[in-house]
Amino acid sequence: MSDSLHYDAAAAGGYNQSFGSVSSRLAPTLLRLAHVGLGQRILDVATGTGNIAEAAAEAVGLIGHVVAADISSPMLEEARRSLQSAPNISFGIEDGQALSASEGTFDAVLCSMALMLFSNPAKGLSEFYRVLRPGGHAAVSVNTTSDRSYVTRIGTAIGRQVPSRAPVFAQYFSLGDPQCLHKMFETAGFREIVIETETYRFPFPSFDTYFQPIERGMGSMAREFGLLPPEVRQNVREDVRREIEGSSVEGGPVVVEVEILFGGGHK
Repeated sequence: MSDSLHYDAAAAGGYNQSFGSVSSRLAPTLLRLAHVGLGQRILDVATGTGNIAEAAAEAVGLIGHVVAADISSPMLEEARRSLQSAPNISFGIEDGQALSASEGTFDAVLCSMALMLFSNPAKGLSEFYRVLRPGGHAAVSVNTTSDRSYVTRIGTAIGRQVPSRAPVFAQYFSLGDPQCLHKMFETAGFREIVIETETYRFPFPSFDTYFQPIERGMGSMAREFGLLPPEVRQNVREDVRREIEGSSVEGGPVVVEVEILFGGGHK
């Protein structure tokens, strides 16, 4: 993952407030595509605050085990704090492009909303394949487009105001094409590849309610937003407001529609 996209302590602490509601909704599809079941050994790469790892731990039961891994120490500490009572989860600092596990260690590898941020996503998928046992499965989720994202659309708006930052935020949508993701799985060696798109709707009483975590500094997008000069922050906010409110009454209820691309395959 690019150093500029790592989560520091402040960003990690606000992750669940800014993105947790989305992250948890993705777990059922990821677990289904990875064929996660009772007694399995699971690796959750880029676990973040552990939402997917928690769901996997429930699915494998006490006779199974989940390794929650992240390259960011602050994020892993957040996961450790929230999941400390789970007896079947362990934690480790891991680079998803250079995993420390031996070949054939896991029944399934999960990676939610992070593969597109790897400096070399293809290498990451190859590593997922390597650490899987024969017949094991991997499943990932990624953004599709900016206008159908939850908070990363804010990064796109920042890029429009500050062009030098645009390439950084474009990375969030770099794997949003189904054919591209399918080819990447295929190249890594996976078989019976499944690519699915799902849409989620998140209602808010108003745009102000949606944007409040950003203005309060919760999460990585909030950190980027907070670094902008006041007049640029206002322009970004208005840009995002217009996009989300659309034809809705200004100040009224809004719905943020989020589209997620899932990919899965087996070794």
